[in-house]
Order: sequence, then structure tokens, then C-alpha cells
Amino acid sequence: MRKFGVLFLFALFLGLGCVTSASADTVKLIKVGDQFAPGEFAGPYQAQLNGDPITMVCVSFDRHVQVGQTWEVSVNEITLSGVANALYGGTADALFKYQQAAFLTDQLVLNPNENGAIQTAIWKVFNAATPDFGNAAAWLALAQNQDFSSYDLSKFRILTPTDRSAGGPQENLTTVPEPTTMLLLGTGLAGIAAKVRRRRRSGLDAGATETEASS
Repeated sequence: MRKFGVLFLFALFLGLGCVTSASADTVKLIKVGDQFAPGEFAGPYQAQLNGDPITMVCVSFDRHVQVGQTWEVSVNEITLSGVANALYGGTADALFKYQQAAFLTDQLVLNPNENGAIQTAIWKVFNAATPDFGNAAAWLALAQNQDFSSYDLSKFRILTPTDRSAGGPQENLTTVPEPTTMLLLGTGLAGIAAKVRRRRRSGLDAGATETEASS
């Protein structure tokens, strides 16, 4: 039982770790967010990554997808190497742009009443021609003035479409479980395994006692 529990936990964390590495994966759009302007919808969107539910935020104003659409993506971290593989990674300040988009994604969750303005600001990070909406300029300025040297970007992943043509699907940001969440999950599973071992041991002890009593 002990060996089985260790192997189970190892397989679980190996599976979770696969999400964080660069790979070819499939995204399906399930539901968009609130409509804040004609034809424009704010994140977060409901989607699936390889069949697993996720939330994601679009960074591509000039690209379009439809609910129910499926497309292939590469999954990359917001690092120098990760940004080099991303759709908007061809410029010298690409890393800073994705850092801004990640910061604004956090603000989108914290300020849902400003979702239209923040979504517009995310689009404007990569496409200055995006039409203004609400306080988008203020949110963009806030992101541009951030010091990201100590900002935790480890939970963010860039979902870059493998189709990079002008008519290809959108690029999005999503998040993965934070290390503390995975640690708690592992701790909980370890506790379950320990409880199973205790019950099995109690059963064996009880069986031994009954055998002794009958003899």
C-alpha cells in the first residue's frame, strides 16, 4: 500500500508538471465573458485545454474565434524563451508586454466592474490601434509603470496558436495552479493514503486479535 501511494502521488505531480512545459495542445472556447461594446467581449473566457476546464484572457484584438471553436496552441511561460515562442514575441520589448498583460489579467479578476476597460487595455498593450473604452488608458498607464522585477508571473501561461497567419485564432493567457495549491493537494492525498494504511493496519490487528481469542 505504501509503495502504491508513493507511485500515485508521483504520477499526479508528473501530470501536473506536464501543463507547465512547452508543448502542442488543443484549446476549445466554451463561453465568452461580458459584452462591453458591439462585438467585443471581456475576459475571462471559459475554455478547455486538452479537455480540462480553464479560464483565459484574450490578448489579440485583431484575431477572432467563435464559441465552440477548437484550435492548436503551444503553451509557454512568460520568460525570455517563452515569449520568443509567442505570437507577439518578435520585438525587443515583448517580455515587458506580456508582463503587462499578466498584471492586467490579475486586475481583471480583482476589478470585474472594470472588465471592459481592462480588457481593452490588454489589447492595447499589443495593438495600439485598439479603440479606447472607458478607463482603458488609465489601466494601460498603470501597467506600463509597474516594476515587474519582483512580480510573480510563474502561474501564467501563454496559449499561442500554431496557426500564425493573419486569419488565425487568438492568443490567450491562462493560469495554472499555484505551487501552494499543488502542495496542499499533495498533502491532502498523502493524508488520505495514511488514513487508508491506518485502517488496513487496524483491520489486520483486529483479525489477529480475533484469531488469538478463538484459539
